[in-house]
Amino acid sequence: MNSVYGSADKSDRVLDQFLAESDVFYITGISWNANQPFFRVQSNSSYTSELFPATATEMRFRVASGEPRICIGRVARTKSGPAFKQCWSPATKAKRCDPCQKIENITAANMHQAHRMRRHQVDSEMVKYLSCPHRLYLAIFRDGSSKVGTTRGNTSDNRLLEQGAWLANYIALVDDGFAVRELEDLISRELGVSQAVDTRKKYGGHLRPLPDRELTERLDLLLEACENLMKHETSASLSLLKERWSNPHSGSGLWSGLSAYPASLTQGSHAFTIRSMVGRLAACTREGFKETFLIDTQQLLALPLQTGEFEISEISMQESLF
Repeated sequence: MNSVYGSADKSDRVLDQFLAESDVFYITGISWNANQPFFRVQSNSSYTSELFPATATEMRFRVASGEPRICIGRVARTKSGPAFKQCWSPATKAKRCDPCQKIENITAANMHQAHRMRRHQVDSEMVKYLSCPHRLYLAIFRDGSSKVGTTRGNTSDNRLLEQGAWLANYIALVDDGFAVRELEDLISRELGVSQAVDTRKKYGGHLRPLPDRELTERLDLLLEACENLMKHETSASLSLLKERWSNPHSGSGLWSGLSAYPASLTQGSHAFTIRSMVGRLAACTREGFKETFLIDTQQLLALPLQTGEFEISEISMQESLF
């Protein structure tokens, strides 16, 4: 088993070597590659970051009191795709510094409002980012919540993995990101399908999931309604799809009978092993407990963390944050 000292990335560089001269480290992001999750880890001594596998990893850490939180950086949208921009400034509001948060807000507004603006009003890099094929999808989560969304390109499933969808259908391939967002708005407006699902609903769905059969039936009904709506859309840039997707981690028995992790990850010391991840939510085990716990790894982002041999905070199954 990998440990928090021994997770290896593709270059076979282990995490303990990466952090050898660092008193404090930070997890600043979660990304997916080849259906597997990775943590982006930054060291406060080397001013570098690397990706390390998140699953099969024993996480033993404590939140370093008195140390500052760090900005988690931002994602730039370029012609070649999303590009992570690292930052070393202290986090102020939420998990970013003020400048990064401002840029992130502008980027998000540009991306989600671009189809309602004239092209010359949209940032040139965003125009390049959107000027390639996009897919439209319907996704459903284990509590029954559904959403319509878009993803850049016509091959990668990373967006659905990041979202933590349980089941989904790709329903259209569109020439660019402007036209696909017009379809997204059409479905939201006419069918009342949301474009976002709160993580608290996703979390609760894993604790009290609806049967997969019922989720499939709900998704099929929604798909039929969308197909009926879009068949009236005549455009050379639109190709209807009917591609079913299921989360590659859904077949694991780890995602049944989960218990909420009964402590806050934002303070104290913790030790658990991540066994599987769906989106940013992780199924974990902890020595001395028979339960498989559900945690939201987003809580760890930007926090100053330390590894080492120290007493681990006790947890009680009577406690619950949810």
